[in-house]
Amino acid sequence: MNQLTALKKGYAKVFLWLLVTLFLIPTITLVFAEYGTRQLDQEYSEIFIDDARGQNQDVNKLTAFLQQNPPSSVCGAVPDDLLDYQAAVCAEKSELWQFWMMDKVAFWTMVGGVVMLLMIVLFSALAFKNRQGQLQSLTLARPFLMLASALEVLVQGGMLVWLSFWGTAFFTQTYYPKLVMAMGLLVLVAMFYMIRGIFKKLPGEEGVEGEVVTREAAPELWARIDALASQVGTTPPDHIIAGIDTNFYVTESSLSVNEQVLHGRKLYVSIPLLRQLTTAQADGVMVHELTHLHEGDTASGALLGPKLHRFDQYIHLMSKDVSTLVVFYPLCLYRMLFELAWQRNSREREFVADRSAANLITPAAIVESLIKISAYASYRSEVEQMLFDNKTLHGNELGISQAIALGLPQHVNSPDFIGMMREQNVPHPFDSHPPLADRMRNVGYTVEETGYAAIAAEQPAESWVDLMPVAADIEQQLWQKYEQDFSSAHEQSLAWRYQPEGEEETALVLKHFPPAAWTLKDGSQIEIIYQGIVQPGTAELLPWDNIKNINVIRRFGTDVLYLQHVQPNAAGKKRSEIRLPGLKNDIEVFKYTLSHYWQRHQTMRALQEQDQALAAQS
Repeated sequence: MNQLTALKKGYAKVFLWLLVTLFLIPTITLVFAEYGTRQLDQEYSEIFIDDARGQNQDVNKLTAFLQQNPPSSVCGAVPDDLLDYQAAVCAEKSELWQFWMMDKVAFWTMVGGVVMLLMIVLFSALAFKNRQGQLQSLTLARPFLMLASALEVLVQGGMLVWLSFWGTAFFTQTYYPKLVMAMGLLVLVAMFYMIRGIFKKLPGEEGVEGEVVTREAAPELWARIDALASQVGTTPPDHIIAGIDTNFYVTESSLSVNEQVLHGRKLYVSIPLLRQLTTAQADGVMVHELTHLHEGDTASGALLGPKLHRFDQYIHLMSKDVSTLVVFYPLCLYRMLFELAWQRNSREREFVADRSAANLITPAAIVESLIKISAYASYRSEVEQMLFDNKTLHGNELGISQAIALGLPQHVNSPDFIGMMREQNVPHPFDSHPPLADRMRNVGYTVEETGYAAIAAEQPAESWVDLMPVAADIEQQLWQKYEQDFSSAHEQSLAWRYQPEGEEETALVLKHFPPAAWTLKDGSQIEIIYQGIVQPGTAELLPWDNIKNINVIRRFGTDVLYLQHVQPNAAGKKRSEIRLPGLKNDIEVFKYTLSHYWQRHQTMRALQEQDQALAAQS
């Protein structure tokens, strides 16, 4: 399945579920309400006619009246001469009045669903206009969709409660209080999640690994930026941040660097990438980034970013519970359409920035810089993936930067390099960048694929790093921290991957998954270890391999661990339960530990099967 087909299927799936969540319950309510109304009309009419026969009244005249004025027809506003008739058959809150009212509510809820769909289309169309249109679209769409979805939850929740009562009462002449209460609880849960999502606090400023380079620390670097900013026609950035990530970018969103919150216009430069670029190529990159400042892309992004982040956070919360799916899918469809608009606009802004770099520097400089950045980023990713896949522990001194420098020439001359470059986008944390081929056509300078390797392998005689006396110290410090974090993450991954053999592997697993024990009310202990569950009383080990499913449920005031086995246990049972009296205060910690250790074992087994399958293929 190609990317376009997968994308279309994703949109179709969301749209289908949106239709289901918006219209299924109202449709069922409408059909049932109309059916019930017809049945009650017939039932009431028969009662009136039978009563008239018993009193020897004119049945034909009454039948004609009832045909012209069935009981449900007087549920709304009626003339004065029909008020007594209305009071007899459709008084407020009466049985027939409820069916008539729910018929109207269901119909207008469906109309509201159609209006919501139209508004999603209109808001999305506004987002496709330009970046300012995106800001207006999100500003308008977020409160509208949240309010409309909240009303949908309330109204559809009311329908569910009503259906849970009348659906059984109408056909079986009985009702089930537990069912009605369950539907009411479902609505309350949905409202709780919605309210919590609206007032959920956003996380603090995004953190960036790097160092702020002041004018005093690198005057030549700042002089170069000032000169290029003057050429572009914009004011220079307020801050320059140097790091080792594989990208360059500008932003006006707040960033935290070494616990210092930076505001204003910020330029991030990658020291490893600057070492790959000639001075002219780096000039092209910087003009590209400064053009984003000049064109207002970062200013609008700073306004849009927090709103979009809050919107995404709310969508994520709405996806966690079945009761809020009627909220999730309208928001999700709008967000997916908004993303298309965002990406299209981002590509257009990249083309504008590339043309600016081509005009002020040279087309060759910007194209060659893109080739070098893509090649370096892809190889660094390959090196780090190889190191992470290693099944033995690394030390803190990994030498990632040295490994990249030594292996890059071989990488760019490998058979897979051209295929990677055809699909590779230049890495960037804030925008969706166009493919390299499109960017070359945009600036009118094309490099044949056979020429990529020579450009990517070229090492400049001088670079922008020479303008930054503090570069070597910053790079060494950041690589050291990065490799320590990398080694730590790798060690933790090994703890999830190992079925330990030998003392060293066992010690590593135990470091991250030590035995955890809880004392029960009768003094016995239940223990969770990386091999399985040590049962209380018998101290018998129930291996994870023999557990198919686990669940902890509170029953009659006591927590109970229910286990479903792959094979019968020692007692010959495929299901068993372990009572956990006395764990009331620690039950959440117990449940988390149980799930955590079991998931570790499942992950380990899945990776083993994957390795076996790969070995069989080779």
